[in-house]
Amino acid sequence: MASVKVAVRVRPFNQRELDMDAKLIIQMSGKTTGILNCKANARDENIRYKEFTFDHSYWSHDENSPNFASQERVYSDLGTEVVDCAFQGYNACVFAYGQTGSGKTFTMMGSPDNQGLIPKICKSLFDRMAENSKRGTTHRVQVSYLEIYQERVADLLRGRDNSSLKVREHPKKGPYVQGLTTCLVTNYGHIQECMNRGNSHRTTAATNMNDVSSRSHAIFTITFVQAGYCDGVPSETVSKIHLVDLAGSERADATGATGQRLKEGAHINKSLVTLGSVISALAELSVENSGQRKSFFIPYRDSVLTWLLKDSLGGNSKTIMIATISPADCNYGETLSTLRYANRAKNIINKPTVNEDPNVKLIRELRDEISKLKALMFSEQRSDMLAQLHEKEAREKELTEEWAGKWREAQAILREQRALGLRKAGPGVVLDSDRPHLVAIDDDPLSTGVTLYHLKEGKTTIGTEDSDVKQDIELKGAGMEPQHCTITFENGVATLTPNPGAYVMLNNVLIEAPARLSQGCIIFLGKAHVFRFNDPAEAAELRKGERIYNLSRLSLLSWSTPDLAVSMENLQPSQDDEKSEIEIQRLNLEKEKEVFEKEQEAFERKRKTLEEAQAKLEAEKALMHEEHARQTRRLQEDWHHLTLEQRQREFQLKEKEKELIARREELERERHKIWGEINHEFEQLQDFKSNVVIKLNNACQFITSHGNDFTFPNPQIKKVFQELVLKSESNSLTDAESDILIDALNSVRGPSLIQELVVQHRKELAELQAELNKRVEALSERRKTVEMLDKKLLDLVDQQASLDINPQDDHLVDLKQSLASRTKEELEKIEKKKQGLKLNLKKINSVDEPNSCETNYTSSLEKGSTLSSDTYHTAASVCSPVLNNLDCLMSDSGVELRPSPRIQDESDLSSNEEYKVISDSQSTSSIENHLPVIRKKRKDIEVLRRLSQKILQQKQSILRSLDSGYPKVQIDSQIAVLQELQRQYMAIKCGSGSVLSPATEHPLQDVDSASPSPVKPFHTGSTSALYSPNLQVQSHRLSSYNYNLHRSMPSIASEADNDSVVTISSYCIRGAGTKTHYEYEVRVCTSDDRWSILRRYSRFRDLHIAMKARYGDKVASIPFPAKQLFANSETVAKSRKRQLEFYLRRLIETCKNLPACPLAYGDTVTKAALISFSPFFRKGVFENGKYGTS
Repeated sequence: MASVKVAVRVRPFNQRELDMDAKLIIQMSGKTTGILNCKANARDENIRYKEFTFDHSYWSHDENSPNFASQERVYSDLGTEVVDCAFQGYNACVFAYGQTGSGKTFTMMGSPDNQGLIPKICKSLFDRMAENSKRGTTHRVQVSYLEIYQERVADLLRGRDNSSLKVREHPKKGPYVQGLTTCLVTNYGHIQECMNRGNSHRTTAATNMNDVSSRSHAIFTITFVQAGYCDGVPSETVSKIHLVDLAGSERADATGATGQRLKEGAHINKSLVTLGSVISALAELSVENSGQRKSFFIPYRDSVLTWLLKDSLGGNSKTIMIATISPADCNYGETLSTLRYANRAKNIINKPTVNEDPNVKLIRELRDEISKLKALMFSEQRSDMLAQLHEKEAREKELTEEWAGKWREAQAILREQRALGLRKAGPGVVLDSDRPHLVAIDDDPLSTGVTLYHLKEGKTTIGTEDSDVKQDIELKGAGMEPQHCTITFENGVATLTPNPGAYVMLNNVLIEAPARLSQGCIIFLGKAHVFRFNDPAEAAELRKGERIYNLSRLSLLSWSTPDLAVSMENLQPSQDDEKSEIEIQRLNLEKEKEVFEKEQEAFERKRKTLEEAQAKLEAEKALMHEEHARQTRRLQEDWHHLTLEQRQREFQLKEKEKELIARREELERERHKIWGEINHEFEQLQDFKSNVVIKLNNACQFITSHGNDFTFPNPQIKKVFQELVLKSESNSLTDAESDILIDALNSVRGPSLIQELVVQHRKELAELQAELNKRVEALSERRKTVEMLDKKLLDLVDQQASLDINPQDDHLVDLKQSLASRTKEELEKIEKKKQGLKLNLKKINSVDEPNSCETNYTSSLEKGSTLSSDTYHTAASVCSPVLNNLDCLMSDSGVELRPSPRIQDESDLSSNEEYKVISDSQSTSSIENHLPVIRKKRKDIEVLRRLSQKILQQKQSILRSLDSGYPKVQIDSQIAVLQELQRQYMAIKCGSGSVLSPATEHPLQDVDSASPSPVKPFHTGSTSALYSPNLQVQSHRLSSYNYNLHRSMPSIASEADNDSVVTISSYCIRGAGTKTHYEYEVRVCTSDDRWSILRRYSRFRDLHIAMKARYGDKVASIPFPAKQLFANSETVAKSRKRQLEFYLRRLIETCKNLPACPLAYGDTVTKAALISFSPFFRKGVFENGKYGTS
């Protein structure tokens, strides 16, 4: 008596449960398994948590857990017990029970890398068989494999023939399957082959809960027989091991089963419900009430599964049940049901017994009885007991010899069967031999067997029994010689050697010399024997190499022996022979017809498969064509929209350009008009100057001629006055001498009449001087107006350049240069005119306020110290000596005024007039001079546009060629055409003459300077800049009066910058709101390239931190601008610009002296070395100027 052993195993979460965020509801501790109901009331602990105790509880949920139960542990606890039962002679059964997808098949079969119970049990079985065989024990193992699908039994070893086997029940042996294939296996490889073949025929399908759900119950049965002697007594046991993999119970709403899957699920649930009923009935049957067992009906026959497992459940078997469960809360109901069934199965009581052979049992009983009789005989000395003892011993000896003979015969059959490879394949028997052999082809209608002769290593003789020497193969029949032939088998090669006079044919060819035998050849010996030669090794090589032989030509098996005999012998034809020949030919034709029909059917199936594949390919091709056409239409529409947008943009640009040209012409006309007014004012100033000079001379002459009428303060002043008057008659007076002369005139006293005349002249001179000052101020205003018009013209040029379609069209740059050059020349002309208008006069004191020369001089100093930059040109430099000590003045418009060498007062009026005419002619023809350049630039734009269209068309052609699969040579030629078009485009684009470098950001900004520029920036944010028109004239002065003009503009490379690798030229503000920041334009100029990058302050700080970490204190000692609180102000940005530029230059100079730095190698810094030094200097993909990204 033994109860069913029950084990529970929980699996990990599957993907479906993970997607549902399932919760763990299973807990295991030792042999106890608990399940938690998450939906129950927390206060009722009995309902919320339930515990069950089983023989084994396997925690396979988490591999990282110390209590993780692997496949090896499950086999160690359960599988070894099954193997022990088999060798002890008991029947054993292992079956897995649980819902679908709970891990039953994995526990029983496993995977190739992690085998389950069934493969491990089989392997262990053969390992112990090999050990026992060394002690003289013999074994025999047979296997069968079936499945129960929709309550129909199918043979998995036979294949899918859609036939259902019937279940019968033997009165003593119990239920069995009629016609089930039983395979004799001799090693684990054979049994593994049977398992793989059966698994390939199993019925599986995908459901919502399991991708490879088993849709049938599978039973793998091992019949194990072992025989031997135990203490001199024969022993033979027969064990049956049923290894069952059940299909899982399932709910249709959870699995989503419909149609065929729904029917399968119904049958599965029916058989499992019956199994549960049987388990419940057996459990109740095992409970004793009032000392008596209740009488229960066990519904074994309600299901095929329970009928076949009748012995395993409550019968002659040791049974192990493995309940597999899911750990997820979504499967709570099915898991609880499985645990309850497993708990009931613990109460089932089986009655296992050792399955012995009846004869062996009888022999053992006789041995025991003989022993008892001998004991009685020795004790009582009875003669009848002696006779009975002799009878028992004879019977025991006879039975022992009979059993030993039968077992030896069985072992011989097993050995022969193993050698011949006799195996059952469904209803047929396949004969495989691993040695070369001859198969007799017998046409005798009375023959019922197949004759096979093995060829031994060496020589095998064939003859008759009349030979003097014993022949290995003895044959009888016409044409046979006593020693007919010899077959020699050496080194895997068989050679047929006929003896002299013997009739031997090989493949219907008469031979007299030795000939090599090959697989499948036909041998004729005499006139009555036909053999086929088989070489398993050669056949295996042929199968391995997939070599095909025309066996219809080599094999003559389709020929019947009478036909061959008729062709070899001159038999008397008869009517019966002709009829038999016709009948045989008819049968052969029918066989050939059947073969042809089968080949035709196979060809038809192949043709249909090819047609279906072709139709599928055609459909895919049509879809691809539709997709290609759709993509083509979309691309054409996009191209059309882009073309329309481009045309509209070009039209807008042209209209804007026309508007700008009209505006520029209007400004030119206004500028010309103002220049005319300036010239008119200049003429009037010249007249005023002449009048002033005449009156001064007249005053001096009058005083000289009436010297006696005038009195001087002292003789010294009179003497100086007379000397200056004499000198003025021959030479011009200097400014200082003129001042002294005027002071002397102011100090003269004369008669009242003369004094009134002098006062009158002084009033006239004061009025003339006031008028002169007024005209000079008007001239200054005109000059400012001209400068403002020039600035507007430059802004228009910038706007027109920004509207230009082709970035290489720089005729506007030439126009702007011309404007700047003309502006500078006109400024020089104005200053020359103003210098020519300067008077060495001071305001003459009125009669009411007679002052001395010292007071006048002091007042002139005070006036000079209060001059502004706007009225500076109205004061003479000699009369304002304080100005000579000024280092720098700044006008309101950002013009820096620096001291320059003094210009002589003498000016040639004729040269001024000539310069005026030239400037007028230049101002009136400024636009006409640039018309040819504009036309040439527009022509270049048109050429570049056509080239860009050709390049785009060529690219589209190459893409079409690639899609169409054109040859590589043709595609290469198209690529060569594309490269030539690109080369022409770049040649025209880069070949346009311009004073600007391609790296410049402003169309009028100079990059490469041969001489130091006098133009220095005060801040880079100024937009009111007047650019230097030409590199050759940068050193010329922009004005001819005492202070040079310097205007705020983007930095131009100076002499100090030529040797520097990096320069920060400007900065700009980026972002909005809290993300506002300044970015600095860093210009890099190496020996092989030049480029510009935009970097914000944080990038500089990251560079400094990285360089300090790499090169240490030498870099850390370089001053770096610290972070500030209000970093987004322009004042901080302006100061940081200089500091960051100084830092970059010091960093490069310092690192060039470090051996570990990439900049230390080579005489000059290259682009590759600088980028290798730090990615800070690498230009990004979208960094194309101030409007790119950093």
